[in-house]
Amino acid sequence: MRRWATGLSVLLNLLLIGLGLIALQRLGGYRYALYRLSHPEAGLYAQRKSLFSLFPDAPGALVMLGDSQIEQCEWRELLGDSLPIRNRGISGDNIKGVSSRLGEVMRHQPRLVMLCVGLNDLLSDQPIDQLGNAYENLVHQLRRQCPASQLVLCSVLPVNNSIRHTGIENSQIGQLNAKIRAIATRFSLPYLDLFHELGDADGKLLPACTPDGVHLNAQGYLIWKKQLDKILLGL
Repeated sequence: MRRWATGLSVLLNLLLIGLGLIALQRLGGYRYALYRLSHPEAGLYAQRKSLFSLFPDAPGALVMLGDSQIEQCEWRELLGDSLPIRNRGISGDNIKGVSSRLGEVMRHQPRLVMLCVGLNDLLSDQPIDQLGNAYENLVHQLRRQCPASQLVLCSVLPVNNSIRHTGIENSQIGQLNAKIRAIATRFSLPYLDLFHELGDADGKLLPACTPDGVHLNAQGYLIWKKQLDKILLGL
């Protein structure tokens, strides 16, 4: 009897472990879970969304949409006052997260939306083809909900694992960027190739442009601005 009870207990524990692993995978995988646990800024998602909802509509705005690379820049001061600018970046966000908050973006009927997202998705261990499909669905949503807006697709930026290990390889980023570039071609959209503009000869994020191997400093954002200015001049 005791042996039977022990066997049942082991079986139940294995079942619970299995269910836990399945749930973990559906939530993005162990690397993404570790990222969330070690990056408290990811918990700012709800706070940022609630803050956005307080602000009035800004018809014809330039909306900067994406993850921490968008959030951490003072775009209004960097780009000037030729267009009203709305920073809609959230640290830790991914393709699915951006897709879920397009209502906030589209209520402004923006003149231009610049999209930069995808790096955090590479922590989820999803196949690149799957991420490419999710990204293309996001573009479909943007085009359908606000067809009059100009949409610019920005490459995922490189990382520098020599400064800090990120858990992501630039080869993965390059594969995802190839998908994003192909999507831009299919939709006849501008593609901003910051991966190469901000990468060194080995494809790593330029050390002079980053404090931590992932995010940009002022010099990095000035390179971004130079590329974006070429698009803004055509508006």
